[in-house]
Formats: sequence, structure tokens, C-alpha cells
Amino acid sequence: MRAADVVPELARLPAPDTYGPFGYGPWWVLGASGLLLVIALYAFAWLWTRPRGILTPPPPPPVPIDVRSVKEKYLRLIDDVAAEHAAGELDPRELAQRLSLVLRFFAHESTGVVAEVMTLRDLREADLPSVEGAVAQYYPASFRRSAKHDPDAALAAARQVVATWM
Repeated sequence: MRAADVVPELARLPAPDTYGPFGYGPWWVLGASGLLLVIALYAFAWLWTRPRGILTPPPPPPVPIDVRSVKEKYLRLIDDVAAEHAAGELDPRELAQRLSLVLRFFAHESTGVVAEVMTLRDLREADLPSVEGAVAQYYPASFRRSAKHDPDAALAAARQVVATWM
């Protein structure tokens, strides 16, 4: 059989019965409405049950601070810094920087304020006047090599801040 003979035969066959979606009557509308209802219910349940805002855990309970042991610890640290300076291991600039850091850590450990990363203005705003006053004395020697600095006065100021703390 040739291809030319097959084509006329196909033309004589009856068309297959095909039905579009509109041939099913109102049932397709009911099915589509049910599907949309299920999707809407899922969306409503998700929106209704999701957490509102940012959830933050409650802060940990405050840990009681033994001020006397903290003072003793930092007075020993100041004595260690003084011994290093007396041995010639620290120049006046390094002495000022170390004392500033010791006082900042002392303020952090005794109050919880993150003072070790604060600027002088931040220390003033954090209501740490004694720490801010001592650190202000260390600033010129910490940032300028040619600044005049009295190591004994710096050590005395650090000891006074720790000793007179609350």
C-alpha cells in the first residue's frame, strides 16, 4: 500500500469522540472550587499559626557577682602589669594600653557592660565615670608615642578605680 492510498482512507474514518472541559457540565466548576478551597484553608492555617514578630529567648537570670573576689583578681592583674613595667617589658605606651584593657575588662566583669570594645564616649554614656576618667588619662599615651606619661600615676589611677568600686 502506498502513502497516497492511506490518506484518503483516513479521511473516510469517523472523527473520534472528544470532549472538552465544558462538556462535563457544572462538575468541573465544583472540582476547581474544591481545590481552591483546600489551598485557601492551607494558606489560612499557615498564616494563623505562624509566630508573630521576632521571638527572642528570655534573658538569663542575673548571676550574683562577688565584688570582693573580682576586685582582688583585678588588683593582682594591675600588680602583674606594674611588675612587667618595672622589669622593662612594657614601655609607657604599652603600659597605658594594658591598664586601659584591664580596667575595661574589670568594668565588664563587675557590671556586665561590654566595656572592652567601647570608645571613651561610649564609656561616658554607659555611666562608668571612674573607668572613663582613668581610661581618658591613658588615651594620650596609648595613641601618641611622644605623649608624656607618668607610669606611677597611671598605676595609682587603675588601683583607685578598682579599690573604690561599689
